Amino acid sequence: MIDSSFAGALIKNEHKTTERKSIIICGPTRGGTSFAASVFYRLGVPFTRDPDDRLTIRLEHSDLMRAFSARDRRTLETTVEEFCYLHSVWGWKLPAIESQLEAVAQMVPNPHAVMIFKEPLSVAARKAIVRKKDLVLLLERVVKVYTRMAALAASTEHPLLLISYDKAASNLPAFLKVAANYAGVTAYDEEAVIAGIQDDQRRYFERKPDVAA
Repeated sequence: MIDSSFAGALIKNEHKTTERKSIIICGPTRGGTSFAASVFYRLGVPFTRDPDDRLTIRLEHSDLMRAFSARDRRTLETTVEEFCYLHSVWGWKLPAIESQLEAVAQMVPNPHAVMIFKEPLSVAARKAIVRKKDLVLLLERVVKVYTRMAALAASTEHPLLLISYDKAASNLPAFLKVAANYAGVTAYDEEAVIAGIQDDQRRYFERKPDVAA
């Protein structure tokens, strides 16, 4: 049950969480998925197989991103197997992944989903600024994505962390406790983690926006 102590995150099906986890981060583009990925990344969850792997500034793994976009199931399965062999807990962040969440959940062992929700008008406005498109049309699309995510949240039997971007970002210490618990992280330097998240956000907003994102 939820009460006034809500810190921006709620775990569903917590009794199904396991020590080995494939953490799948879902949400619309410009919707806070990079923030969610940064939180887990700074808590120590790996998003690469090794130091030579390429990770974008948005914390998206290049091989997984390309294979997912190309619907290359063989490469996806091979890359996932490599991640699971190397790491007992690892993270995969890619906006729009929720459109195939059940298929992805069948592909990865011990799927632990993360869904982040951000105020829809602000998400649509950022998209409109970057893409030079109609704000209301983009707002309609964002709301449809959130409606789909809410339906998935209601029906999934997998462990699921629901995040309110605005609430979590405004109360990071409390939110970090929930995120760390979900990831199985038992100890972390709160000050260093928050500094890392803030640095990730600064670099994200300083970069030249990707119009296609």
